[in-house]
Amino acid sequence: MGKVGLALQSLFREFILLLPDEFSKFRVRYYNRHGCRISRGASLSPNVRVRGLLEMGAGSSIAQNGSIGGWGAGVFIGENVMIAPNVVIVAFDHGTARTDIPMAQQENIEAPVHIEDDVWISANVTIGKGVRIGKGSIIGANSYVNRDIAPYSIAAGVPAKVIKSRRGDA
Repeated sequence: MGKVGLALQSLFREFILLLPDEFSKFRVRYYNRHGCRISRGASLSPNVRVRGLLEMGAGSSIAQNGSIGGWGAGVFIGENVMIAPNVVIVAFDHGTARTDIPMAQQENIEAPVHIEDDVWISANVTIGKGVRIGKGSIIGANSYVNRDIAPYSIAAGVPAKVIKSRRGDA
C-alpha cells in the first residue's frame, strides 16, 4: 500500500474512533474486519484503541479512552463485562533480562489476559500480561492488576490485592 493509501486508512480509523457513542457498532465492525472477534452485542466508546487480538462477549463494553494491547497472545473479555474510562489492558511486557543490549531492542514477553463474565473494571485501571480476573469480580479505580483475581472478589490497590469477597466468605 502506498503512502496515500496508508494516510487514507489512518484518517478513516481516526474518524471511526472519534464518532459519538451511538456509532459503537461501526467501531465493532471496524475492529472485527481487522482481526478481532467482538460480539455484535458489545460496545466500544469513542477513542478506544485496540492493537492485536481482542475477543469480547455480548453485553460487554469499554468506555472512552480505553487501550487494549492484545498483540499475539490476546485479550479475552467475557460477557457483560463493564470496563470504565481510561483502562489499559496489555498482554505483553518489555524484555529486560539481558543487560548487553538496550531494553528497547529486547523482545516482548507475551501472555494472554482473561477477564471472565460479569466483571466490573473501574476507571484508570491497568491490567498486565498473563492475568485472569475471575467471574463476578470488581477491580477498584486506579489499581494495577499483575496477578490473578479469584471469582467474586473485590480487589484494589497498586498492586491490586483482594480486599473483600462478594460472597461474604473472605
